[in-house]
Amino acid sequence: MSSGASVDRLTALLVAATLVALWAVVSRRRPMLAIAALLVMLCFVPPWIGVNLKIFVTPLTVACLVVAIALWRTRRARMQPFDLVMVLVLGIIALSFVLGWVPLEQAYGAVVGWGIAYVAGRVAGTGVPEKRLSTAIAVAFGIVSVLVVVEFVTRHNPFLDLHMGSASAYQRWGTQQVRGGVPRQEGAFGHSIALGGSLAMAMPFVWSSALRSWLKAVTIVLVATAAVLTFSRIGIGCTALAVALCVILLRDGVSRAFRIATVTLVIVGTLVAVPLATGVFDAAGAEATDSADYRGLLVSLLPTMAWLGQSSSAAQDSAGTRTFGAFGSIDSTPILVGLNYGLAVLLILAVSAALGAVALVRGHRSPALVAVVAVLPGLTSVAFITQFTTWFWFVVGVAVSQTALVVIARPSAAAALSPPAREPDRAEFARPDPVAAVVPGGSIAGRREDEVCRSTTS
Repeated sequence: MSSGASVDRLTALLVAATLVALWAVVSRRRPMLAIAALLVMLCFVPPWIGVNLKIFVTPLTVACLVVAIALWRTRRARMQPFDLVMVLVLGIIALSFVLGWVPLEQAYGAVVGWGIAYVAGRVAGTGVPEKRLSTAIAVAFGIVSVLVVVEFVTRHNPFLDLHMGSASAYQRWGTQQVRGGVPRQEGAFGHSIALGGSLAMAMPFVWSSALRSWLKAVTIVLVATAAVLTFSRIGIGCTALAVALCVILLRDGVSRAFRIATVTLVIVGTLVAVPLATGVFDAAGAEATDSADYRGLLVSLLPTMAWLGQSSSAAQDSAGTRTFGAFGSIDSTPILVGLNYGLAVLLILAVSAALGAVALVRGHRSPALVAVVAVLPGLTSVAFITQFTTWFWFVVGVAVSQTALVVIARPSAAAALSPPAREPDRAEFARPDPVAAVVPGGSIAGRREDEVCRSTTS
């Protein structure tokens, strides 16, 4: 690279850094601006758009960093158990990188990709009221769902026309997937499974939003329809599970009539969607079955996992393509985490996921926790890819914050419902007061004041 080009690149980076700093300063007074910008980068900027600074940096990562900085409030930053889990997991990965057990790209993906998104979710869940955050997410994914329907009708994804950014990332994510001769809708998420999983996680926020009932119902139908149009079994199944959990668990602020209407719409939508999805899967023939069988074969990689660091089966060719044994693609988050970072990290996260599901059952109910639990089964068949990775860890951070707020609020609610302290019997005030007889205008209060005055002057 010539010196002139280097100067131009440095100037552009300085200008970008200045704009990001200004963005953070403005967002500190207007937190919803930071949230809105993050949702725009999440939902409408493809994963291949970004800047290569030795490591590929996307606008979504920058948006998460701005949210973390702008919404951080030290007085509200109370450590929660899962915060310590994240510190432990990311610390193990960072140490493994220093010792040479994990390559830079994988270490960056976890420490920065997971960590910044998690912190952004933590501060957003604490600094933004739940209803406002849910409503912003509902609006963003409502627009995403409309665009997905348009993409299905027109058979054209406009985001694939955006070629700026990383050529290698575009080559990987900028192609149209097809199943049974029908395009699978991807939106700006680069992959139909990433879109389907993201829609599933958005559903509980739509349910808990402050939208008018009719608009909320329409948005729920749109999100469910978009999930079906991904023709991803993971996306469809997790979205259905999210709706079921919302109907059963998230009853606050939602009337019984709305729940009945939602269930009715879901049943009608299912009757319409099942023939469409079944036709596509039947036309795909053995494709879907082969995909499921492939994921089953990934279990054979378990013995190659190390306790700490990358698996012994990992290899990388001169073109930068990574493989594990005979597998070029690992479509399972737990298996990929174990292969990249070791069994210790995998077990810690697996136990944490199980405890999160237990917490939901025990009553720590929030839209974010419902979203995380709804998508957990799907993680066994999809890796952390494109924006889905950032979205997942952002929602995990929000879930930790919202669950902590519920726990804090419970003692206050219990105190408000507890019986008031016993009032003194009126007879106690009716007894003759010897001091009142000699002190003009004497009373109990007057007597106490007189006693205090005498004690201070003696």
